[in-house]
Order: sequence, then C-alpha cells, then structure tokens
Amino acid sequence: MTSTNVLQLPVTCSAQGVENQKRWSYLIADSVAFNKDIDYGIRIQKPNEEKVPQWISKLITSGKCNSIYVENLHLKDSEHSKIEKLCHRHNVSLFSLSVVQPSETKVVKGPW
Repeated sequence: MTSTNVLQLPVTCSAQGVENQKRWSYLIADSVAFNKDIDYGIRIQKPNEEKVPQWISKLITSGKCNSIYVENLHLKDSEHSKIEKLCHRHNVSLFSLSVVQPSETKVVKGPW
C-alpha cells in the first residue's frame, strides 16, 4: 500500500474582520497533498524556486485566498517583506511546510 503526504484542514488561524465568505486554501508542493475531504483547497505543483514568490503574490491579491501552504518555502529578505505586507493587507495566512525527506509514512495534519 502506498500513501502520500497529506495536509488535513481546517487549520485554525486568526481571521478577524473577514466577511463570512468562502475563500480558497492553496497548497504549492511537490510531495504533499490535501486530504480528499477538503472543499475549498487547490493543490498546485510547485514551480521553479524563482517563480514561487510571484505565484504567492498573485494568489494573495486574487481576493479569494484564505491561506497558502508552501512545501519547503525559501524567500529572499526582500521577497519575504513584500509577501508579508500583502498577507497582512489581504488577510491571508502563509505557511511553510518543512518536508525534509519525502516519505510514504509522513502525514501533515491540522488543526495546529
């Protein structure tokens, strides 16, 4: 039996002042996946490292994003600062999932 790395939501995070509307959670990853029961989750294959900050920025500014999970996220200081400001402005939570060694037995679960 084979299994994959699975991210199970909901992940609790502060969403004060957000209208009660459905917003999406995005997972940008190579070896991690959402649990199949997730209703508002989209998994995106992780692009080259240099494209990740641009993709994150576009997701944040889309207006329909609640949270973004990125496998092994590495940002330059300038990118980190820009994305942090965007997250704050658009009330989006950004999580870095550290996957040291992909394994058939690792499962990422919430809530945290």
